[in-house]
Amino acid sequence: MYQENTLQMEWCLNCHRNPAANLRPTSEIYNMAWAGPTSTKPVVCTSSTKGGPTAQNVSCEVTTEEAAVPAGYTRFTSQIELGKYLTAQYHIRTPNELASCETCHR
Repeated sequence: MYQENTLQMEWCLNCHRNPAANLRPTSEIYNMAWAGPTSTKPVVCTSSTKGGPTAQNVSCEVTTEEAAVPAGYTRFTSQIELGKYLTAQYHIRTPNELASCETCHR
């Protein structure tokens, strides 16, 4: 095991500047082979309005290009499209909203 990044504040802010490139469905967080959606392996997502953490309100599945999109789901074929959707659903804060270190470090 090794430390991939510095884990300093600048590393966090760099991701918050463009979160769409890095976000994935919660079901894929521990998938080290995640490559993002493509036209041959699209991802379909839906959100519910149930209470609880925002990430638990989003359900995504990797499908095949031939699979029909279930009612209420949105189909994504690029990481940026999926990432923008997840940014909104997960309520990811922009660097401007992270004005104080106390936002993350309580």
